[in-house]
Amino acid sequence: MFTEIIERIEDFENIRKSWDELYHNDPDSHPCLSWDWLRQYLPRQQRWFILALKRSDDADYCAFLPLRVATYRDKSSGLFCDEILLIGNHGSGRTGLLCSPGLENEAVDASASVIRRENWASLRFDSLDLASDRTERLLHAFADEQFVREDDGGESGIRIPEQPVRHLIVRTRTGRNLHDCLNHRSIDFVFERAMDLHSRGKLDAAETGYRQVIHAAPKHIYARYGLAQLCTEKGDHAEAEHLYRGLLSAIPEADKIQHRLGDAQMAQACYREASKTFEDLLARHAHLGLVRYKLAVCLLAAGQRDAAIATFLSFEEIASDDPEHLRCKLRAREAVLRLKLRSAMEEQREAKRTAATPLAQAGGRSGETPSAPAISVRLLPPAALLKPSLPGGASAHLHARPFRFDSTGSKRKH
Repeated sequence: MFTEIIERIEDFENIRKSWDELYHNDPDSHPCLSWDWLRQYLPRQQRWFILALKRSDDADYCAFLPLRVATYRDKSSGLFCDEILLIGNHGSGRTGLLCSPGLENEAVDASASVIRRENWASLRFDSLDLASDRTERLLHAFADEQFVREDDGGESGIRIPEQPVRHLIVRTRTGRNLHDCLNHRSIDFVFERAMDLHSRGKLDAAETGYRQVIHAAPKHIYARYGLAQLCTEKGDHAEAEHLYRGLLSAIPEADKIQHRLGDAQMAQACYREASKTFEDLLARHAHLGLVRYKLAVCLLAAGQRDAAIATFLSFEEIASDDPEHLRCKLRAREAVLRLKLRSAMEEQREAKRTAATPLAQAGGRSGETPSAPAISVRLLPPAALLKPSLPGGASAHLHARPFRFDSTGSKRKH
């Protein structure tokens, strides 16, 4: 049989004629498989799909199996796992398969083949009529060593007279999704859950979610960005840098990503690399005061003192009333004053040493030593300019606080 997968309500509306014909001809049909009932039910579900089966490319449909996907987090592994449920099964005692009479076995086998190719950890059968041939055949399709069958116990609140009704679950023996991958319909759901966990400080659980999304969808920019932020929060700056570089290769000149890349490089004391990152960003956006300040600090830490002073002084050439820019400008002035004072003290000490040299060569008076400078000033090393001298404010830290990456062309923001 040929199988099409219907996932849009518009496509479901287009097959009403075929659906109604099968519904009236199938002796196992019931109200929860009617087109009218499903038309009301499906739009309320986020993740559903229908297997639409034909005997040949040009034939009309001969069977339909409506399914939906639910996702849960496994307590033992911490992984997000998917479960497939038969929409028309619950409360009916049947499999939920709508089929032309005489083609039941062929339709069940074809449906099972498609389901096995999906990614899921459990397949749920609610309120089963265990005497149903369709049920038994579908269950038998998952009777090999890859799966285990569990009786969920209990009886349904909706009873079919004189028929045994049970709840069964077919699980993968590993407890993980088939193919160790999220169902593609669950990617956005898990991403949203990961973001929520991240925002609540549950970093390990959030990291698991981000990585599962990236595994299932390697080009998922927002999951990679979220993971990079999380790595920064956990102190894994090397992986954060790796992730930000990958993102920049996919989205060149993404300002927030480039800023965070520079922060990750600073955190690893890679000041020359961070200087280049901030320079490139500042060349496009000269008004970014915090980036200008960080560039100056990186230049200083990298031993490029003159360039650092020039960058601090460049604040005076920019007119801006942005509060962050003004805070950085004040701190830049403070840094320049410290550096000038340091230079003056070094010159004074050098002059003292020079003056003391002839006396030492002449032998001097016994027991005399050169006098110490009259003024002793505590001078901070370059790295100390970051904390606590880095400008105050919500984003004025070595690593910017988490913010949502807003890129055009997507509904997802993080």
